[in-house]
Amino acid sequence: MTGVDSTESHSGLGAILRAMSALLLGIAILNIGSGALMAIIGVRLAATGTSSLTIGFITSAYYFGLLVGSLFGARVIDRVGHIRAFVVYAAIGALSVLLLVFVGESLAAWLLLRMIAGYGTAGLTMIAESWLNHRATNATRGRVLSVYIIVMNGAFATGPLLLNAGDPVGSGLIVASGILFIAALLPVAMTRTGNPEMGEQKRFGLGKLFALSPLGVIGAVAVGLVESAVFGLGAVYGDAIGLNAVRISIFLAVTLGGVLILQYPLGVLSDRYDREKLILIIALVSALAALVVALVPTLGFGHLLVLAFFVGGLASPLYPLCVAEANDWLEVDELVPAGASLVLAYSLGATLGPLVGSLSMANFGPGGLFAFAAVVLFALAAFALYQIVERLSKPIAEQTVFQPVSWVSAVSTHLDPRAPAEPDYDAETSEYWDDDENE
Repeated sequence: MTGVDSTESHSGLGAILRAMSALLLGIAILNIGSGALMAIIGVRLAATGTSSLTIGFITSAYYFGLLVGSLFGARVIDRVGHIRAFVVYAAIGALSVLLLVFVGESLAAWLLLRMIAGYGTAGLTMIAESWLNHRATNATRGRVLSVYIIVMNGAFATGPLLLNAGDPVGSGLIVASGILFIAALLPVAMTRTGNPEMGEQKRFGLGKLFALSPLGVIGAVAVGLVESAVFGLGAVYGDAIGLNAVRISIFLAVTLGGVLILQYPLGVLSDRYDREKLILIIALVSALAALVVALVPTLGFGHLLVLAFFVGGLASPLYPLCVAEANDWLEVDELVPAGASLVLAYSLGATLGPLVGSLSMANFGPGGLFAFAAVVLFALAAFALYQIVERLSKPIAEQTVFQPVSWVSAVSTHLDPRAPAEPDYDAETSEYWDDDENE
């Protein structure tokens, strides 16, 4: 294992990223598997005649598992340590995927296994984020969080392209996704590193937070509703309008990948202009794009991709924008627990999104999915307009700085550079991950 100079460890982003390369590789492989599986399951179930409402229940079960895991997964990590917990959660995820091959059409089995998969994914994400927080310093944690968000979103957007590797109706692609869950643990399990303290995950009461920042809470719920529905049922929509597997994979990759291109420019704008007005504009544009998809069933594939890019690429950044809006009204020592509560608000919306989205599809056809997204986004825009009219916004000079954040677990709130400073990692008394440590 190579030692890291203490000065470099406290200031060098490159040294920290090298130390965390195994973890970032593991989380990238995990998210490729998760993104692939969401697409594969949607196409597979739709092709076998499963109703959109049933698929919606199965998708919601996954997000419910994520919610449960984010609330209670830390107990396992505290008990056995990060490396062993990562192995445990990766094994849980792999088993929940591979067993899908054997359950046939049993709805109860699909619901249970997808819920378990969500729980395992939440646990893995908590471990990743707590390790990142442990390795980052106060000077670098904002950049570390940004790199992590890019890796996570980029891998998740890449996952649906795995549809092109085989027949989604067969078992091969599900097995391949399960293998990715197993492969994700290898770079992490091979490393030698200490176990950071998880600490108590405090939350700011949602009612109290709503009283301070109603737009922040409503926005988090709204984005959860839209993202889980569109991302979770996008493959079902693609199959219903006659797209083949190749086009479905491209459609999902573009929808998921839009955030990689648009999130940072929108963040820059949010620091320069009134945040509520920006949320209003983004929600309106995203809602209009979704409405066109819903109302024009004869869209060419190229036009569909452009609109999907703006639906996903604009709706997703609304979550960190709403977090920033909520932070504008909080004291510094309230940012971490409030961030945890916003993750909870998002998760509640994400659990309901696929259910309501699939119900809309069952009643209004495939376009009902994007009609639901449009309604939610228009409602968010209307509430942002209300705040603007009532002058319930902070002056630009008093706004907090925008920062991309994760919605999967509350641990990432500690990485947010807007939160209070924490004791920096001491390279002299702890071990660093390094490319040479396994040699």
